[in-house]
Amino acid sequence: MLTAAQFSRLFPFHVILDSQMRIVSVGGVLARICPTAVPGVAFGECFSLVRIGVASGHPFDREYILSQQNTLFVFRTSASQVMLRFQALVLDSPERFAFVGSPWVRKPNELAALGLVMSDFALHDSTVDLLQLIQTATVSVRDAKDLAARLELQRNDLEELIASANVPILGVDRQGFITEWNRASERLFGVARDAALGRTLESQTAGLRPRERVAALVHESLDGRSAGEIECSLIAAAGRLSQIRMSGSPRHGVDGEVVGALLICHDITALAEYRKELEERVAARTTELSKANADLSRAMSAKDDFLSAMSHELRTPLNAVLGLSESLLEGVYGPLTDRQTKSLGTIAESGHHLLTLINDLLDIAKLGAGKMELSLGDVSVSDLCATSVRLVIQQALAKHISVRVISDEAVDSLVTDARRLKQVLVNLLSNAVKFTNNGGSVVLEVCGRSDDGLVAFTVHDTGIGISAEDLKRLFVPFTQIDSRLSRQYSGTGLGLTLVRRLSLLLGGDVSVMSEPGVGSRFTVTVPWVTPSNAAESRSNTASVTAGGESGSVGSSAGPLILVVDDDIPTQETVSDYLISNGYTVVAASNGLEGVRSAKLREPRLILMDTQMPGMNGLDATRELRAIRAFDATPIVALTSGAMAGDRERCLEAGANAYFSKPVHLKELLSTIDSLLKAPSARREATP
Repeated sequence: MLTAAQFSRLFPFHVILDSQMRIVSVGGVLARICPTAVPGVAFGECFSLVRIGVASGHPFDREYILSQQNTLFVFRTSASQVMLRFQALVLDSPERFAFVGSPWVRKPNELAALGLVMSDFALHDSTVDLLQLIQTATVSVRDAKDLAARLELQRNDLEELIASANVPILGVDRQGFITEWNRASERLFGVARDAALGRTLESQTAGLRPRERVAALVHESLDGRSAGEIECSLIAAAGRLSQIRMSGSPRHGVDGEVVGALLICHDITALAEYRKELEERVAARTTELSKANADLSRAMSAKDDFLSAMSHELRTPLNAVLGLSESLLEGVYGPLTDRQTKSLGTIAESGHHLLTLINDLLDIAKLGAGKMELSLGDVSVSDLCATSVRLVIQQALAKHISVRVISDEAVDSLVTDARRLKQVLVNLLSNAVKFTNNGGSVVLEVCGRSDDGLVAFTVHDTGIGISAEDLKRLFVPFTQIDSRLSRQYSGTGLGLTLVRRLSLLLGGDVSVMSEPGVGSRFTVTVPWVTPSNAAESRSNTASVTAGGESGSVGSSAGPLILVVDDDIPTQETVSDYLISNGYTVVAASNGLEGVRSAKLREPRLILMDTQMPGMNGLDATRELRAIRAFDATPIVALTSGAMAGDRERCLEAGANAYFSKPVHLKELLSTIDSLLKAPSARREATP
């Protein structure tokens, strides 16, 4: 009994129907000719019976097929109107029927129009006639001779089709001797057909390189596998170098066995030259971009240096302007008239405004150069909010704008940089007042978020709002939404840039929601580290030091955790939180120090930042994993990156878990607890 694969090879033009006349299976070549014929579709939707041999109108059903098994069926495809000749077969189950045959074609150009090649015909056009000859005893010798003549005619037609093809086609038998060599092959290899036939393929294609790939292609095809494509070079007889793409496929005999292989070649010299040219262009463009990036980096560095230098130089004469204005207003140099007092007040106000701009420029330069340092301490949240509001209240009163604070009783104090956080809040409040019309309102709301370990400071206003398109440019330096010459609102566009960068420096971030004509909501988040936790950690610890030579010590019974992070605020924030939860902490500021500290202190768990100077966190993790003592030590990656592939790179380097900054401290603590309970479990916690 034939298997399904053998049946498909023997009959590439076949269709199997169930008792409901629905398609069960279609031959691979027939599916190309009639793509609508797929399993489950009614046979009548894809094919129509042209000649049935009995009175018209007889239903095409099971009984009719059983009664016409020795009859030649002719169908036409519904989509392409191709005529097909079929012989009906009853399979092992009487509820399934097979129709085997081939297209009704008589000329090579008809085969080309259908996209067929010789290898598509395992059993050729006269298959159905041969089956009829075997099954019908009344077929005469004359019919058999006619059938043989037709088979010979078809063979000649197929040979002519191969010979006239505009691509080189080579055929070999199982011993590797050439059986097909068309005119295109003659032109490509410079060898005549008569000289090539019967010779070994290796002797006639000696110019192909690499030879082993061509041999492998032929071997796979003779094994009955579809060998795909290879690319090789050809040195022709005239010395011309060409690039060739070659594909191979097995050639089957009537019994379905592999009798040889067909190789089809394409000259892709022009394509290869274009591809090489394209690669050279990409390399040149990459070099140009690298140079442009280097130039841009130098320009940015020069810009930051210039801003820093100019800011300092401008402060010196401005100091004299403000000092003398203040002295004159206080009457140090004698009494003043009302007009003089008013003018000096304008000078002092403008000077202070200029000082604010200079300070903003200096802060931008410091942040860009990574030179701004934080001064952490205990901060009263109510005092911080009151001071921030007090600095903008006069501006608000002048426009009859109400300003109020909504406090969260759970958030009474924080450990943060009071000056920088106040700078953020004052910038947001000042903007809210500036862009709110007379009689509007501004609210500063404080909310503690215990779920993610953050405190949110939100500034609401009833101002002009911001469109969705303008929100994209909101935090770009020196950019104002209203940039017309006649703009209504003044400013340099530095305030919100400072807000974003300072928020990130404080370990948080800033977000905005706005609707034109309704108002805006700017929310700044910072880590929720309370003074009580910080005080507890200080009572239990020495200082958290970089380098791992002397680390902090929390509860003496607590497991030792190594925190490796070059960002000191993050390092201190995470360390304080862990210490307050009973852990012992030691810290390092780069990968090299982290590895050295790990060897010295042998921590139970390591928190590893990925981006650090010197040795980065991924290299440090790999080096630790190579040491047998740290093979099972849990390592948690902390990274500012949140791009696709970051998590996979961390886990591949040897991390057990991955967190993207800003880190939710409660989730981090939960992951640490889980990893320490199962210290031998590698890479099982990946939030």
